[in-house]
Amino acid sequence: MDPIVSFIKTLDKISNNIPSSLFAISLMIISGLFFVLMHSAVKYLSKEVHIFEIAFFRCALVIFVLAPIIFQQGKKIFKTKQPKVQFLRITTNSVAMLCFFYGISTTPLAQLTTLGFTVPIFATILAVIFMKEKIRLRRTTALIVGFIGTIIVMRPDISIELGALLIIFSSFLWSICLIFIKKLTETDSAVTISLYFGIGMIPATFALALPVLEMIDLRQFIILIFIAVTGTLAQTIMNSALEKGELALLLPFDFLRLIWSVLIGYALFSEEPTITLWLGGLLIIGSTSYIAWREATLKKVDEKL
Repeated sequence: MDPIVSFIKTLDKISNNIPSSLFAISLMIISGLFFVLMHSAVKYLSKEVHIFEIAFFRCALVIFVLAPIIFQQGKKIFKTKQPKVQFLRITTNSVAMLCFFYGISTTPLAQLTTLGFTVPIFATILAVIFMKEKIRLRRTTALIVGFIGTIIVMRPDISIELGALLIIFSSFLWSICLIFIKKLTETDSAVTISLYFGIGMIPATFALALPVLEMIDLRQFIILIFIAVTGTLAQTIMNSALEKGELALLLPFDFLRLIWSVLIGYALFSEEPTITLWLGGLLIIGSTSYIAWREATLKKVDEKL
């Protein structure tokens, strides 16, 4: 049986024995670990294979990774009730992933993970601009603290690296993607959302990879399969978490990715975290945790009214 199918079935069995909120939190933590594993493999392979070629294989191999589920469920796995939202998610996610992958190749693992935590900050700003959500002094202060933390992690006193800027831009786009994904979980399965993610991004990644495509050896192909498997698992498990739990509840637990990133970055790439990384990371995590907590609190108040 396909390992992803087995993994998903195991998670479903476990979900029957624990509260849904705790299960959603567990899924978010597991997905974060798989994301870091994928990022680590991408960073390692980017020294040998062009980042655009890696991005293309990351998407193209999704079909083969999910093939057993496709054969099992048949045509219904391709059915979506929100094609427009799928298209918007695919378009936004394509640009976000390409920017993030390029950033991975030039940025220390722990730093790129920390900068990725700016997603809730951007999500709050987008809610104010497009959803006309009111923002008060405490949340404004949290945004400012998060911004200061981002500046500290980027270290502009040394230099502003293109990779760091691309990761921040990717985080901005990813905050939009999360809104689309949360909307899609209302009607589509987690596997369907992951499948459309892979298939939909093939054209854009192939167009960029075509000028730099080179023959790869067996070892590199195995690493590409590992990237596709861990990336697909991360996406699918995260989609399941968003389906079962509120975004405001889940985002703070995603911060454990910083721990995985520091450990793997040190073990594989000899990257020692600096004091500015921890200080800036603490400010970002603190501000985004407050934003998430505040959103959850306001939602409870609205439900009582």
